[in-house]
Amino acid sequence: MKVAAPPRRGREILRFLAGGASTTAVSYAVYLLLLARLPYVAAYSIAYAVGIAWSYFANTWFVFRERASVSRALAFPLVYAVQYLVGSLLLFALVDGLHVPAAFGPLLVVVLTLPLTYVLSRRIIVRSR
Repeated sequence: MKVAAPPRRGREILRFLAGGASTTAVSYAVYLLLLARLPYVAAYSIAYAVGIAWSYFANTWFVFRERASVSRALAFPLVYAVQYLVGSLLLFALVDGLHVPAAFGPLLVVVLTLPLTYVLSRRIIVRSR
């Protein structure tokens, strides 16, 4: 029996998940490298900024298959600003409202904010056709 290939958007979402995994890996690797020479807050901040840049290019070229542009690159950090705000509210609701253990809350936040991150990333990166 032949299994049908996922539709175009399904493949795009799979690439989005792979791009997100690569962003996490790159950010963490940069953090660990910098941690040997810098205080952890500085290492985290630099690694976070590197992660945003990596995510922009991974999403632009690999996920959505678009050309990079300065205007979209400058707008892209808004995705992370919104994700942070929504994630903070969700974390508060999960931990204080639903009594989810604080150690597990951020993992749920990542899963719950994935659709928002995908939609916002797509809206910023994909050119109107």
